[in-house]
Amino acid sequence: MNIVNFFKNKSVINSIWMMLEKIISMFGLIFVMSLVAKYIGPDNFGRLTYASSIFFIVQILAMFGLDGIIFQKTSRNKIQGERIIALTMNLRNIIYVPTSILALLFIYFYTDYLTFIYAICTAVGGYFLLHDVYSIYFNALLMSYINVIYNSVGLVIALILRYIIVKLNFDIEYLGIPIIVVSLIPYLIKRKIYNHSKAKNLLGSNLKHRYQNAVFSIGKKMVLYSVSVAIFLKTSQIILGYFSKHDLGIYTVSITLGTSYYFVLLAIITSFMPEIYNEKNERKINFLVARLNVIVIIISFFAFIGFSIFGKWIILNLYGDLYAEALPITLIMIIVCMFSGLSTVVDKFLLKYNSYSFLMKKTNVLMFFNIFISFVSIYLYGLVGAVLSILLVEFLSATFMNYFFKKVNFLEIHKSLFSIQFYKKILKDQL
Repeated sequence: MNIVNFFKNKSVINSIWMMLEKIISMFGLIFVMSLVAKYIGPDNFGRLTYASSIFFIVQILAMFGLDGIIFQKTSRNKIQGERIIALTMNLRNIIYVPTSILALLFIYFYTDYLTFIYAICTAVGGYFLLHDVYSIYFNALLMSYINVIYNSVGLVIALILRYIIVKLNFDIEYLGIPIIVVSLIPYLIKRKIYNHSKAKNLLGSNLKHRYQNAVFSIGKKMVLYSVSVAIFLKTSQIILGYFSKHDLGIYTVSITLGTSYYFVLLAIITSFMPEIYNEKNERKINFLVARLNVIVIIISFFAFIGFSIFGKWIILNLYGDLYAEALPITLIMIIVCMFSGLSTVVDKFLLKYNSYSFLMKKTNVLMFFNIFISFVSIYLYGLVGAVLSILLVEFLSATFMNYFFKKVNFLEIHKSLFSIQFYKKILKDQL
């Protein structure tokens, strides 16, 4: 593939659209959230993060592990994806509503008033985000420009509201309103577009019964995996927040900045996965996966260098002196983000082989290890312990834990990253 054809590739164009959306989202979010962080201080910023961390797990549980399946099936067959979306709507409601109520009761009795207010708004916003499976659908069809346009509309309105609340010195409870708006507006618009373009009469009685059984069979395997991933991602934040809301506020700034380039990794990974899913030649598949790993590493390297140079200036000017200790933590978070990107490549690749059982076992092992190592590390070393524990776990997730999968030799794929011949082949394909 030469350079001209490379930029004509639908996957590349879709990646650019996805990155454009995330650029708008990330820089807008960093700018306004830094304003909020300055306004409410590390302690209250930690409370806001604590509420969002809990409902992140609730939302993943209600998705029932089907987000990856919707993407995979839609990328292969549009109608199959639409059938799964239609079948899972009520299922998501049945899980999300009672689980959210239980989470709110826990927060009401065991935290403070402000955390509870933020939690209510997060629960409402999470409901609309949960049902915005249309984002997955449009990404799978390489129509990410729809997500770019309408997610940006919701984001801009939410950011304007946050800016007004801070500038006019409203009570900090009002910062919960943009949490709802940012997911409500894109959901309503994309639902209308989806309903207008989807196939009609998707499910007859026979098809409905068959798809329900298939969806439930896959979902019950994937939901444990997905919830394990959610707990895996949020363990450090929840445990750290339990010990110190102030440290959680600093940690949130570090993880926001350190993973701010993840949208680039995810956009590229998501757009090139259909090519990997549809490829039949095993050697070509392994080459494509290894090439994707190289892209992740190169982008992460430049992110690390850039923040090493400009990081102190960014933190002091955006967040203020109270967050100065976030600088060294953020540099480690960039490395964490790189391993997270490499792990995402592996996990999405494994779906090609319907390896839900392996993913579940792998993630459950990592989840329990993460809970243990995070608790011990945070108890002994506080904020630094939280960061080092997640670095160790992400490294294992991207490398060692995948070497037990028998259908793919991940060790050979990773070893090829150190081969000169591999890079010569990449250059030859691009010229």
